[in-house]
Amino acid sequence: MLLLRILLTLLLGSVGGWLFAEVLHSPLPWLIGSLLATVAATMLGVQKLWIPGWFRQAGLIVIGISLGLRMTPDIWQTMTDHIGLMLIATLLTVLISLLNAWIFYKMGKVDRVTAIFSNIPGGLSEMVTIGQSVGGNQQVISIFHSIRAVTIVLCTPFLISWLFDGHASSVVLSTGGHVLEWLPTILLVTASLIGALVATRCSIPAPYLLGPLLIAALVSLNTPWTGENPALAGGLVKAAQVWIGVSIGLGFRKEDIRKQKRFFLLGAIHSLLLFGMVTAMAVGLAYFANIEVATSILATSILATAPGGIAEMSLTAMSIGADPLLVTAFQLFRVLFVLTLFSFGGRSWGKRHRAEAAATLDRTA
Repeated sequence: MLLLRILLTLLLGSVGGWLFAEVLHSPLPWLIGSLLATVAATMLGVQKLWIPGWFRQAGLIVIGISLGLRMTPDIWQTMTDHIGLMLIATLLTVLISLLNAWIFYKMGKVDRVTAIFSNIPGGLSEMVTIGQSVGGNQQVISIFHSIRAVTIVLCTPFLISWLFDGHASSVVLSTGGHVLEWLPTILLVTASLIGALVATRCSIPAPYLLGPLLIAALVSLNTPWTGENPALAGGLVKAAQVWIGVSIGLGFRKEDIRKQKRFFLLGAIHSLLLFGMVTAMAVGLAYFANIEVATSILATSILATAPGGIAEMSLTAMSIGADPLLVTAFQLFRVLFVLTLFSFGGRSWGKRHRAEAAATLDRTA
């Protein structure tokens, strides 16, 4: 029975991806199509959809390998040259998110902790965990981050596609000098899985993406057996997108949306507002840094600063010919900065808040 549910879910996601790729010619079709097909089926009352969590992890490993195989010394130098711009972009994103949090605090009538941790783009599980530990509403924080992730994943590729005059979807994700044979692919996937497990033990953000990325980069840069400009098979990369898209889509349940309509609506509004503000910031940073605002440069800037998931934004960059490694570097820098700042800041605030509450109780006793 479980096997049939898994096959049904993957079939639904694959059909959605195929429709978006071959019929609608959508940007990032296999991820967006599978995501929307899953959400639509869930909203229509289909209750048999389910896949194990390791499907998403496997998809992230494939995407991490695809990114790592693109690493070259020149790209590494480009990434290190942009550290200052990464810091500026991250600080501006945090300020924009805090403005959004203030608006949510006033409109949503929630406490300040919930408002802040609902709007800071630092990763769903991490923000929920930290926010809950300092007294935030776990369900509201989770809803906002889920809506933000889906909104950014859906909006960003279409914006980039519009910038490319509708040709974004024509770029193949697996472009490279040659496609790896099955034996090197199996060995690389095995090594990357080990890298993902080590990254998990070391509490590295997005371990199933970044662990394989580092392993693939080390192999590609230091060994000859992958050849020049290697790439994974296109079918494998498409399957990885379906696994990730379906996993995201299954996070939305009909009963949750019915019970929390107000917060889902507010989450969608705030996600669109955040997306618009950050996109404007990306364009401004491109001009401020005296970068020639060609389409590919502007697309990289938007994807690098978009408050979406690392994997999803990197996938979009690969699909439209932008710089996926620079996008990954910007996204990772933001996540690490936000987690460090709000982890320590949240704990400090929580201790002070509990101390003040205890003092108040002592005075009233």
